[in-house]
Amino acid sequence: MRHLKPVLFTFAVLFGATAIGAYKLGFEFYPPGTYTDEGVYARHDSAFMARCGKARITSLIGDPIGSADWPRCRRILDHYGTTWQFMLRHNAVAVLTGLSLLALIGFIRQTMTARPPPKVIRGRKHLAGRTARRALQSLSKRECRRSGSGLEFPPGIPISRDRESRHFLIWGSTGAGKTTAMLHLMLQAIERGDKVLVLDVKGDMTSKLPRIGNIIAPHDARSLQWDIATDCQTPQEARELAARLIPESRSDRIWSDAAREILTACVISLQVRHGRGWGWTDLRKLVVADADALLGIAESYHPEAIQFLKEPSSKTTQSIISTFKAHMNVVSVLAEAWPNSSRGRSFSVRDWLRHPSCHPIVLQHDGRFPQLTKAWLSGIIGLLASHAASPAMKENPARRTWLFLDEFPQLERLPHFSTLLDVGRSKGISVVLGAQDLSQIRNTYGHDQADAWIGMIGTHIITRMNLGQSAETTSRLIGQQTVEFYRKSETRSGGQISTSWTKEREVRPVITPSELSDRLGAFKQGVRALLIGPGEHAYEITLPYPQLSELRPASVLADWTTRPARELAPLPDAPNSFLTSILSPEVAQRIRNTFSREHDT
Repeated sequence: MRHLKPVLFTFAVLFGATAIGAYKLGFEFYPPGTYTDEGVYARHDSAFMARCGKARITSLIGDPIGSADWPRCRRILDHYGTTWQFMLRHNAVAVLTGLSLLALIGFIRQTMTARPPPKVIRGRKHLAGRTARRALQSLSKRECRRSGSGLEFPPGIPISRDRESRHFLIWGSTGAGKTTAMLHLMLQAIERGDKVLVLDVKGDMTSKLPRIGNIIAPHDARSLQWDIATDCQTPQEARELAARLIPESRSDRIWSDAAREILTACVISLQVRHGRGWGWTDLRKLVVADADALLGIAESYHPEAIQFLKEPSSKTTQSIISTFKAHMNVVSVLAEAWPNSSRGRSFSVRDWLRHPSCHPIVLQHDGRFPQLTKAWLSGIIGLLASHAASPAMKENPARRTWLFLDEFPQLERLPHFSTLLDVGRSKGISVVLGAQDLSQIRNTYGHDQADAWIGMIGTHIITRMNLGQSAETTSRLIGQQTVEFYRKSETRSGGQISTSWTKEREVRPVITPSELSDRLGAFKQGVRALLIGPGEHAYEITLPYPQLSELRPASVLADWTTRPARELAPLPDAPNSFLTSILSPEVAQRIRNTFSREHDT
């Protein structure tokens, strides 16, 4: 019923226009006609046709002038044999005019009797379609006048440079179109020549992104080697690296904290002895050492770790060393994957941030090696956040460096990431985070930190949310609105029905959880998402699917990932060595002699 008014209005206009066209064609341009005795086709005069048409209509309603004029017109038409042509044209115009009048009367009646639409008098409005685009275009013009035009989002509507620097958060359920929304920003940033770093979770960025500079992934044969010596030059950076490679213990932090201090001692020893000339292989040689060797390293380079190693026979020290060794398999694998990281084809976060421009860098996630991937990714991004937040990196709002971090909550907790969001704006760093649910961020960083991020990030893009707690939380976060509407009531008196409208107010969600599930997400026309940040309202937009073809394989496995264990730890040369007795010959002979004496007795 809500679409009845526009339908009636459309029919009224269409039938009216068709009636006018039929009149013009049938009575003015091609009036009725017949052949003369000379064989010439002659038509009636258009003025005569208009007079006859008017006389016909007015005669039907009893007008005396029309009633007197129509018989004369009829005699002339009958004389020339064109009455049927006239009546065909007349009836067609009359029917079309009548239909147009009926639709118009219906439209007027609906306008007068329909309930007035609800009116939002307080809070956000949920704008969609052309209304949303017009509102966004108006906001865009105002913002771009102040700080200049930036990328377009949604397509055709530029966002300001200032809004670019205030970061983006995209969240929604699996398959809801988060990657599509991220690609719209990513492709434009690459096309503009901005510095771009991408976290690729599914492999599609690696295979389809144009102009990829390099891939960073220990499991991929095409990967650059992470130059850890360049990125980790100070004792504090050594502590940051240790915190990324050794996750916090869930039961008691003392074990992870102590293990981190031991790793910090190993890294500082390499910094002091080799400067920038060491790599993952050198670090592996230290971390596999025994407790006495680790104690010597701590005594020489990092006294804070001595207390955890000075009593190697104690259960506490043994537990600490066990925790430390358990996490050093990551270092061993990285040493296997990146044996020459300090030279050759290498990548450094520090150098990448300082470089004026370069092609996109892809950090590739691999679900086959979840612990390894989480460790090295958290290490790179954590050190990047530390370098970017450092005063050593000068402020430059005109510069633009993009970090596209899809499935961000899968990384380890990054303590300095909040500083990056806060300080990155003045240094030209724009962060685009992707998550399936805000609760993932809250679980990793805590409710207070997550809520602070929500307020700190300037643009939120919400795709489909599955029904449940997540949709309800998102609905509450978007807020409520006060709506004024009219309620219809009918009363009967003396056999007659009277209708009245009562004005009422109601507080309701801007968008309900069911609407977050049903209205948003991937559709045939594109991804339908909710844009919050520009202005004061919630804008429902449609993002077309980017047309990208596969340019390269998503993954090319490195040799170490497919090398069998026999090559990594070869069997002894003697074919029957596994049958060799674990007892010495003397001990074996003593056991045999004892057995013989007991048997003789």
